[in-house]
Amino acid sequence: MTFGIYPGSVSGTDTGIASGKPDNPASIHYSLEELEKGAGTIIIRGYIQYLGEGKLSAEAPENIFQYATKKRKIDLVLCYRSEKYNQHDWTTTIRQLIQRSGGKLDSIQVTEEPNLKGVFAGDGRFEDIEKALHDGVVTAKNEITKLNYKIKVGFNAVPSFNPTDKFWGIIGSEGYHSFREALDYIGLDFFPDVFRRVAEDGQPNDLEESVRNVLGYFRNVNLQAGKIPLTIPIHITENGWSTGEGKSYERQAFVIEKVIRTIQQSKTKLNIARYELFGLRDVDTSNADKFYQFGLLKDDYSAKPAFYIFCKLINELSEK
Repeated sequence: MTFGIYPGSVSGTDTGIASGKPDNPASIHYSLEELEKGAGTIIIRGYIQYLGEGKLSAEAPENIFQYATKKRKIDLVLCYRSEKYNQHDWTTTIRQLIQRSGGKLDSIQVTEEPNLKGVFAGDGRFEDIEKALHDGVVTAKNEITKLNYKIKVGFNAVPSFNPTDKFWGIIGSEGYHSFREALDYIGLDFFPDVFRRVAEDGQPNDLEESVRNVLGYFRNVNLQAGKIPLTIPIHITENGWSTGEGKSYERQAFVIEKVIRTIQQSKTKLNIARYELFGLRDVDTSNADKFYQFGLLKDDYSAKPAFYIFCKLINELSEK
């Protein structure tokens, strides 16, 4: 697989933004170089929000493009955060963003979790999000083709187990044919054993079985409903395990290795091409809330055991 990571610390929660000490670019550069030792390069994930009226938020992490190199590229997430949909403004903003930064992009993800309704972290709570997703993906693909860039275009989602969920039916409708034709990948955000605990290891519905079940359901149920074929690869766009709420650093290392190896075992059958970890550094290691301790590093950039496990897995499983 190709591996990637979100190198910042600021993150979204169910109700707002979790933030702590400012990011340290020198420490981030050093940590990324450690992750890449012996494995080529990794993808750097960053976020920017479209706020409407041509406005974009600051990037997370700040100045994401400073972490790009001649070989290392950016997976840029363009979140949709406008209270009112303006097709012209939205598509113009996308074209301008690609024109300005396309040479440093590996991929662009249009919207963040557009099927996640009612929580701050998902774009699904905004009006006309499905229209914004459709127009955004088609516009991005057309602009990339026109400029002759080699940038992948896609969107991501969270697993949906609700049979009355209309999102995937909309994606699979006739009006979204050009949208589906423009897709280079489909992203999946999932966090097993974080927001809903799994069974003890070795029991039914334990961590490994839960990962297999989610991956299979997403490919064989959600994506089939959206008429997204097996030929479109899945990118794991967000996955991690927080050490908040009293969970041990040793368990974090175990979970990350178990999840990645389980994904690797399903790679061929389900066409999974990429794994991106969320994230590099804790927001605030002293805050016990789970949203503040997803990092492989503490907030002072000292390593948890999971950092070395991730280094090992990148070296072992990356495409050479």
